[in-house]
Amino acid sequence: MRIGTMFDIPIRVHWSWLIGFALITMLIASGGLPFISVRLTETQEWITAGVVTLCLFLSVLAHELAHSLTAKRLGYSVISITLMIFGGVSLIRELRSRASHDFLIAAAGPAMSLAIGVVASVLYFVYRDPFATGSSALLQGILFYVGLQNIALAAFNMLPGLPLDGGRVLQSAVWGLTRNRRFAARMAGRAGQVLAIAMIVGAILLILRNGDLTSGLWLILIAMFILPSSTAETRRASRNRRDERVVGIPVRSVMMSVPTALSASTPLDAAVRNVLSRHPDTNIPVIDGGRVTGVASMRDVQSLGLSANQGIGLTVADVARSVSTFAIDPDADISSARELLARRGIDLLLVFENDYLLGTISTENLEGRRGWASDSVSPDQNRI
Repeated sequence: MRIGTMFDIPIRVHWSWLIGFALITMLIASGGLPFISVRLTETQEWITAGVVTLCLFLSVLAHELAHSLTAKRLGYSVISITLMIFGGVSLIRELRSRASHDFLIAAAGPAMSLAIGVVASVLYFVYRDPFATGSSALLQGILFYVGLQNIALAAFNMLPGLPLDGGRVLQSAVWGLTRNRRFAARMAGRAGQVLAIAMIVGAILLILRNGDLTSGLWLILIAMFILPSSTAETRRASRNRRDERVVGIPVRSVMMSVPTALSASTPLDAAVRNVLSRHPDTNIPVIDGGRVTGVASMRDVQSLGLSANQGIGLTVADVARSVSTFAIDPDADISSARELLARRGIDLLLVFENDYLLGTISTENLEGRRGWASDSVSPDQNRI
């Protein structure tokens, strides 16, 4: 169910959210709110528990918005945010093109939760008054719970296993070290499976040794959420690996190598003499203010019919063609490159490795390869 839009991102609530809201409210209310120094009526306890639970879900929304807004800032498309019983999911349309992007998007959520938790906890300790009564005591209680819940949320999400954010961080780290995205996904997926099994074992021990049925059942429910998701991630990475052995073609095999990049302010005659004339068939990226704003080639200069003398006084910016660009990893499949070019309506992809520009790829580079098999790009997810 869609409940609204924030920053042009649709916000949805899954039916399981209602179950989660009721269960968490019940658990908080049944605890008696022991940190509040006044005696509350049963109705007041339930109202306070409901407010605390609502704050928790607003914190989850902030967590997911941190994922989504970071992704949008890096150039990705966010489909929606969905809140559910165990948190939320941010659906991001494209696969990450670089390991650093994967890391930043994954880490943004826990960082937001930690920030909220620290601020709420500091406010609680600053205004804490053991003799407070009425609304002042209730406000302290809410701050206490919001701080505790968000710090716990950040810590739990950083556990190293998919589909948790810590699993995404692990995946990005392995991807960055090995330059093998699918191996990284398999490793992080396996870590998620191990994490889920460990939770189930821990839950059984809690129930049998301590008689803590409530905590044990919650752990089992969370494990049942993690296990199928991590298994699906592992299987998808393994399937993509098998497909890649047969038909996978990396971007680096079809990209146009880039000998250099040109500054937009470079005199045109110097650019022609030193770069463009030596690489007449290559689109050379044009940099302006640290950003790729276009491309220039010898064909662009020739199309203007400029003589050598007429080119004096002009700069590269005067002949550069404006293009929309996006970054892609050299080991990405060309099907991903084709999908990115079509989906985003862009003209050129920049191929980066270790922040070094290796080359470019455009629709022209992919001509003649339409008959080759390709994988479709499915929406990627960030879960809390």
